[in-house]
Amino acid sequence: MSDNVHYKSNIELTPQEYEELEDFLLHESGLKHPMNLDALDGFMTALIIGPEPIMPSQWLPHVWSSAVVDEAPVFESDEQAKRIIGLIMQMMNALSHQFEESPEDYAPLPNLTTFDSDEDQRKAARLWCCGFIEGINMNQDSWKSLLKDEKGAKTVFAISAASGLLREKLNLDEEKEYELWKLIPEAVLEIRDFWRPGHRRKKPDEKQPKAEAPGRNDLCPCGSGKKYKKCSGQ
Repeated sequence: MSDNVHYKSNIELTPQEYEELEDFLLHESGLKHPMNLDALDGFMTALIIGPEPIMPSQWLPHVWSSAVVDEAPVFESDEQAKRIIGLIMQMMNALSHQFEESPEDYAPLPNLTTFDSDEDQRKAARLWCCGFIEGINMNQDSWKSLLKDEKGAKTVFAISAASGLLREKLNLDEEKEYELWKLIPEAVLEIRDFWRPGHRRKKPDEKQPKAEAPGRNDLCPCGSGKKYKKCSGQ
């Protein structure tokens, strides 16, 4: 699906880079439960618009395994590790730049992609929502104030319902879930705005911090267990 992603700026990954990243995650990494690009986009969105920043060393293992299993990718070389982690960081920074510079133009990745069928598009939408929920679960305590707010709780509920995770409980079908999906772009901006009056409010000249590589003495986020300077940071 990566060739059909609509490319918008030189900050974002090109269609070829999206394809390279997706091929690695799904086919070359040796991972059993990796996120695909749609889930990754939703996951990153929650991390970026959420209440507190989370370091790459904390969230990157969730990219490798979206299940409750510890997995680490198999890289052919240090160069490939640097390349793949660099693409993930670039994707994160491009999304952060979008929210910083032109949030009114925001659209989740499934809405920027041409699919072969309606079913493929609906599946991508559900995966995006699952990724977003996983992003919330990275730091549930910090999200509590949003979930206690009536409007905020409704926005998160819409994302949860559109994910397919509540299908049986709410007696939803794919059509109803996809109708909820159409509300998601606005819901994302409402969640982002919820945090802005509080501790995440920016000064006029303040920019969102970019996702940076770990420090050289930190554990490498690739999951190898080595220090970054002796692994991907070489």
